Amino acid sequence: MKVYIAITISTLLLLIALGSYSLLDLNKNEAESVIGQEVRWEVKEKESESRFSSVPILLYHDIDGKGIYSLSKETLRIHFQFLKDNNIKVIKLSELIKSLENPAPFHEKVIVISFDDGFFSMYTKLLPMVKEFGYPITLFVYTDNVYSKANHNITWSKLRKMEKSGIQVECHSMSHADLEELSSGKLEIVQKKLFQEIYLSKRIIELYMNKTVEYFAFPYGRYNLKLIDYCRFSGYRRVFSTAYRSNIITRDNYCLGRGHIKNNYSLDLIKKIIE
Repeated sequence: MKVYIAITISTLLLLIALGSYSLLDLNKNEAESVIGQEVRWEVKEKESESRFSSVPILLYHDIDGKGIYSLSKETLRIHFQFLKDNNIKVIKLSELIKSLENPAPFHEKVIVISFDDGFFSMYTKLLPMVKEFGYPITLFVYTDNVYSKANHNITWSKLRKMEKSGIQVECHSMSHADLEELSSGKLEIVQKKLFQEIYLSKRIIELYMNKTVEYFAFPYGRYNLKLIDYCRFSGYRRVFSTAYRSNIITRDNYCLGRGHIKNNYSLDLIKKIIE
């Protein structure tokens, strides 16, 4: 029995050796071809630092001049006029996203303008200015701030009128809660709340606006990887923070940065952000 086992094992080892040799012999020409070739490393090209490949997104809030994040109508007009006088084209947010997915430098300086929250001044002050300048604007609203009927608040009917005039309505959550802080709570509570804040708010806007909502702006600009995953699963094409950075079109980031404009910013500072 012992001899039989020894012979069997020896035979097996021999067969493995012969098989390996046969495989090596069959791939001999291929191996020699690979070995004989010079190894070449492909070096990634340096990203273009041209302004034509970089797109800032401006972030505004209210237009009543009260509070650090609220500008007067006159100041906003100065900003809009500066863009026009300096041949900086305001493009739709969707146009920027297309350039991220199919990178190619723009032929001129471009910029995206966004507003958050959905204050009543969006209807009374921003809308007439948008009609005057013809600028496409993206407005991120949180649904608890939109009314069915109201004289001095944003309503769904007002948002629909604004959408027809070039103000694209997108999602800013349901209640404007700090989602990063919320996501650190108990799992069963977190899942239900984030479902409401991220997904249900999207569906509400889609229902009232009769459109597909593709973009989400994090309240307070705060987010983490868990929130990014929730947004992806909810069907958002891109999400937005308040990070002060331009957006390089060759990077195709899922989370894009926006420059928060405060009412104490000088025109020189605005120029630096824009140019």
